[in-house]
Amino acid sequence: MKGPGFFPTELIFAVTDKCNLHCPHCYVTRRNLDINLEDARNFLKSCKNTPIERIGFSGGEPFLNLEFITEIVKEAISQDLMFDRIITNGVWWKNEDDLKNKLTSLYEAGYDGKIGLSYDSFHAQNFEKILTFIKEVYEIWKQNDILDIQSVISEDNEKNIEDLDNFDSLAEELSCSTDVNLKKKTGKGTILLENEELYLPIFRELQSFPAEDPRAWKSRKWFKDDYCQGPGQVLFVHPDGRIAPCCGFANENQALILGNLKDGYEKIMQNAESNRMIKICYEEGLSKEIKKLKKSLPGKTSDICAFCDFFCRQELI
Repeated sequence: MKGPGFFPTELIFAVTDKCNLHCPHCYVTRRNLDINLEDARNFLKSCKNTPIERIGFSGGEPFLNLEFITEIVKEAISQDLMFDRIITNGVWWKNEDDLKNKLTSLYEAGYDGKIGLSYDSFHAQNFEKILTFIKEVYEIWKQNDILDIQSVISEDNEKNIEDLDNFDSLAEELSCSTDVNLKKKTGKGTILLENEELYLPIFRELQSFPAEDPRAWKSRKWFKDDYCQGPGQVLFVHPDGRIAPCCGFANENQALILGNLKDGYEKIMQNAESNRMIKICYEEGLSKEIKKLKKSLPGKTSDICAFCDFFCRQELI
């Protein structure tokens, strides 16, 4: 055994698959579903006195199912759990009163985790709405590090320049200094907007592609095995209640489904112990499967999630 194994410490709820945007880099299957609140609450109770210590929220656009979030926040607080982040596109609101009311309800429920704003050319949000969202978040929480931005790098250089111009405009509007730390070759890295009242990091990441996309297989080098540590040590709950490990796009594959909310924590972890993909991803390493699939592979990929997606699909054939 090389990897440390699967020991999730976080529970992420993809609270809905509904979204007000249609981004070309999003791989969420849309079936107009919301997570069942009572099933989620019961599952959360089954996580008491287990290694699960943090709760996060994803989607779809999670603010389109805010009632679920506020109820789960209250339940999590009652169990002394911490919060990771809510991932949002920031432009789901109808008007400024709607924005203020819903953010306030989240704050009053007791949420004190991060708010992760996805903002880039793929989302193509209105700049003024993004600026209003950011200002309102800081106004309500009055916490200088409440917010960060996740931004995906496009293959279109003009769109990347547009993103950088938008970040410069944000810095100007928020009266922030700017510290840029981006790799010249890829554009990956961080941009930090900062003043005496706020600390706003912007994380620029490369676009990730699913296995069926030829762009996933153009790398010169293979991925390095990390045994799915870090972001992989989670239980991810899909809107239909199915539970998978990790928060990567490959987790919609049946080979990675460990059960559903009705099973409870203990049963899910028992299923994980007998799941072949868990053993490969978290203990043996996915890289050892490259040779076995050599004849069917479309090329090389540096993205472990793309390879996992490909391998899962082969497993189901």
